[in-house]
Amino acid sequence: MTSKNPPVPPVVTEYLELRYQSHGIRMFATVLGIVSILNYMGSVLFVPAVTIKAVTNIPMWTSIVGLMVIVVIYTFLGGFKAVVWTDVVQAGLMIGGMLTIIIKGTIDSGGILQTWSSIYESGRVNIFNFDPDPTLRQSFWSLIFGCIFEGFGMPFSQTTFQRIKATPTVKTAQRMYLLTNALFLFITFIAAVEGAVMFAYFNAKGCDPLVAKQVTNQNQLIARMVIDIFDTVPCLPGLFLAALFSASLSTMSSLLNSSSTVFWEDVIQPHMKPMSDFRAMVITRCSVLLFGAIGIFVAFVVSGLTGPISQILVTTGSCLNGAVTGIFLLGWCCPRANKLGALTGGSLCVLVIGWISFGKYASSGVRASTKLPPAATDRCFLSNTTFSNYSEPYSTITNTSVQYDIMTILTTTSAQYDVMTTLSPPTGHSCTSGSELSGILL
Repeated sequence: MTSKNPPVPPVVTEYLELRYQSHGIRMFATVLGIVSILNYMGSVLFVPAVTIKAVTNIPMWTSIVGLMVIVVIYTFLGGFKAVVWTDVVQAGLMIGGMLTIIIKGTIDSGGILQTWSSIYESGRVNIFNFDPDPTLRQSFWSLIFGCIFEGFGMPFSQTTFQRIKATPTVKTAQRMYLLTNALFLFITFIAAVEGAVMFAYFNAKGCDPLVAKQVTNQNQLIARMVIDIFDTVPCLPGLFLAALFSASLSTMSSLLNSSSTVFWEDVIQPHMKPMSDFRAMVITRCSVLLFGAIGIFVAFVVSGLTGPISQILVTTGSCLNGAVTGIFLLGWCCPRANKLGALTGGSLCVLVIGWISFGKYASSGVRASTKLPPAATDRCFLSNTTFSNYSEPYSTITNTSVQYDIMTILTTTSAQYDVMTTLSPPTGHSCTSGSELSGILL
């Protein structure tokens, strides 16, 4: 006689209501989860938009709105099945594009040995820094423990839970979860390698595009590299754009679908009278449109923040994800924990970590950690329209205004990171969003 698996709840937050015997705790985690999803969605939407602007000069708002419309349409019509199958195809394009950039960038940087020497001598291979100072942005402890604690939160997201729920048996779900972890580490690794190769390429070329003002946003650096290395190779720039779009679209479709599911199961259904299937379908589809519109708004907000997108995402989302993860882990690990303790701990997490994280962007007098030096600039040529008649490299130009401009960039960009927010994984090594960010910066 075979035993049947117990029925799986539609949303992961149902566990909290059963564990703490409190609907309030469930709603608290639901609100935090939805806000976290929207924050993540806006950040992911910003990446391809800023890249397209660097490659084609298409206005950022056009790309943001257009991408969201595409995602909403196939999520709106296809549901969870469409999301899963598009994710499969998009994952292949994403990995292929990243590996192509790594291989071609390594070749153009002088080979594997030259690439490694460049990133090592510049201080960018510092994972084995064992300094116990918790305020260091990048050390062995912040990288390892930051990744581990973030990994604890993966099973508690509705996006992960829906995929586990779609598997036929518990053993299949376990195998899928193990495979997902392995692929996640692989994607994170090649994202970091891609960022390292990007630095080595610009260093070998002798021109940092950000210092030379060839790009206006550091999140456009990888796009600038692709334009350079694939300038004479047909189709490969398109492969890069396809990889970037695939990473963004697959993530956004999953987030839209999971957020609408949580909204229906936790917010609408328990607080309204029974309704017809047609009315329920209309409400869920309207929620997809609503969350899509909010995602566009968040993307515009993110576009106004400074810094690499991975750091922005970690900074703005840490208070939300940390609180939800803590409430789940408290319920699992502490049998005596009750709803008051869970609500108090979750609220303090949101307030304290939120104060630290958002204070980084709101305060102008924060302490800053030292930023790594940029790539070489001795062979940069002026692209500024004010000096468009010059064809000499920066090193041969004596115009004081040009020299002052370069020194201003080099000295002021070193004070962009608040020490209190440096506990999160650093850019290029972030465990947060390797698949979506494609190693934008190291």
